Amino acid sequence: MEIVNGKIKTHSLSDCDVSKKPTEETTCFERPCFKWYTTPWSECTKTCGIGVRMRDVKCYQGTDIVRGCDPLVKPVGKQTCDLQPCPTEPPDDSCQDQAGTNCALAIKVNLCSHWYYSKACCRSCRAPHS
Repeated sequence: MEIVNGKIKTHSLSDCDVSKKPTEETTCFERPCFKWYTTPWSECTKTCGIGVRMRDVKCYQGTDIVRGCDPLVKPVGKQTCDLQPCPTEPPDDSCQDQAGTNCALAIKVNLCSHWYYSKACCRSCRAPHS
């Protein structure tokens, strides 16, 4: 087929030299696609309550680690893991306030929720307050 004076002119097969026929198919080299790969999740950082787990997220092109993957579809590499609630410590009836700690003041200004005072003023913080 050729264009002559703006009109398409087709040739019959007998006019065509088969040896000059253009190939209809050819191989082409395509670069491997960019793809995100992730490792399995790590263990949770806690055994109860809320912790964090991690995994590696890498961009590969074929077997090479590269930059070039779409950041919008990047898998997360860190997430919280919410496990069963941690058991609360059973009341320790033998606990005593530490000498030298002003537990009356600690109670007055609501410091019993702070880890240090809840231990240092163990008895006072546990006592019912009026």
